[in-house]
Amino acid sequence: MERIRFTEDGHWNCPKCGIEASGKKCPNCKFLIYAGFIPRVIAGLVDGGITFVAAKLFIILRSNSLDGYLAVTLFGFIFFRLYHILFVALWGQTPGKMIARIQVVQLDGSPVGWAHAIPRNSVETAIVMVVVYFEIQASLHVPAADFAKAMAEQRDVMIKALMPNNIGYMTMASKLYVYSEYVVMFMNKRKRAIHDFIGGTVVIHDPRHAILPWRRLKVMSELADKIEEISFEDFLEKHGKHKGLETPEITVSQVEDNHEKG
Repeated sequence: MERIRFTEDGHWNCPKCGIEASGKKCPNCKFLIYAGFIPRVIAGLVDGGITFVAAKLFIILRSNSLDGYLAVTLFGFIFFRLYHILFVALWGQTPGKMIARIQVVQLDGSPVGWAHAIPRNSVETAIVMVVVYFEIQASLHVPAADFAKAMAEQRDVMIKALMPNNIGYMTMASKLYVYSEYVVMFMNKRKRAIHDFIGGTVVIHDPRHAILPWRRLKVMSELADKIEEISFEDFLEKHGKHKGLETPEITVSQVEDNHEKG
């Protein structure tokens, strides 16, 4: 499958009808190349649902003990950062983007890598890192015996009580950043958000992609092509004779003779 290429003067090859187009819409089939508000919201809802379930699970696990609180908090931070960075670095898509059939690419259409995925997620990572740091600092000042005696719902309260009062501004900053992403996206023709400008990326539609990302790996596509090229007759010809699997040829006269004998 040929990737979508963008030239310096704004031209690109339409993945739907194959002709060369410019701007945001193909003049032939009216295909919109840049991913706008609706597909990104769909992707965000899917990714948000996955991370919400994971977050609830981590909250339950980390309330069992103080050591568990520390371990799960660190693991959760790594998990959520990798979720948004790893998928983009390897496939240019999170699970939500896979379902919405949109993909993160470089400005010329080339695949993205770690050098793009990490900066692209750097602002969110920095905000979350500050919150996690103060959570860990607060948990280190809670007596293990008091934490163990407290009810599960009281343990988070104990931790939050020891965190700085202005930590809520970080949550506010995170929300403002998300809202500003959409504002910036509406203000440019290629629908690039702030993190796209930071990472040097753009999000595009490409309906040709399979939802399952491993089907797009080069080794898997080459294997599938080879399997399609091999016919059953070729298999018998190459492997059947020397293994005694040669298929005997039966003529019509032989069938009639066998029928008369029967």
